[in-house]
Parts: sequence; C-alpha cells; structure tokens
Amino acid sequence: MLHVYGIKNCNTVKKGLDWLNKNKIEFEFFDVKKIDLTTEIIDEWIENMSPPYSSENLINKSGMTWRKLSDDEKKLPLTTKNIINLIKKYPTAMKRPLITNNKKVLAIGFDENIYNEKIK
Repeated sequence: MLHVYGIKNCNTVKKGLDWLNKNKIEFEFFDVKKIDLTTEIIDEWIENMSPPYSSENLINKSGMTWRKLSDDEKKLPLTTKNIINLIKKYPTAMKRPLITNNKKVLAIGFDENIYNEKIK
C-alpha cells in the first residue's frame, strides 16, 4: 500500500489525494504535523530515491515555512544531515505530498505525468 506524507490543508496534497482517490488507488495518509518524522524515516526516503528526485527535492523552497526561516538556516548547505535536521525541526518545510511504496519514493509534490507513470 502507498504511504502519503503531507498535511491535509495543503493544496498540492489535496490535488495528490484527489488524483489517488479518482484513480481508486489505496493509500495510508500520514500528517507530518502529527507524526514523529524520525531521522530513520527521512534517511530512508533519501536512500530510496531515484531520478528525477534527489535529497534536495525534499525541501520546499517556495513554501511559507522556508520563507520564515532565518537567513542563517537558509544559507546552510543542503547536505543529507542538514536536510534531515531541517525536516525534523520544521516538518512543513518538506515538499508535499511525498508518496512511497515499499519504502521507495515514487513522487514528491504533485505532477500528474509522474503519478501516471510511477503510481497508476
């Protein structure tokens, strides 16, 4: 079963969930504001990414959370360690939704072409 990570009131997450429901694809939703995003979970995502994604895709630089970060936080290099620490401290800084299947990252954000290719 697919695992979908995000927040319910995010428009992009809503698009992704609508697409999954419309295509009758079963999934389990995890609200990143309500669960403990551990180092192990985030590291697992990074370890199980494949093109077109890389660890830097986990951070939503156009989101409100990113804009509210201090200049020092924004200037940190996006190393695996810094990405993990940033998402643990600010779960809403991650790009959403993130969809996995058997621990493999299938999609980050909503792109209907990628959903059709990797999920359908």
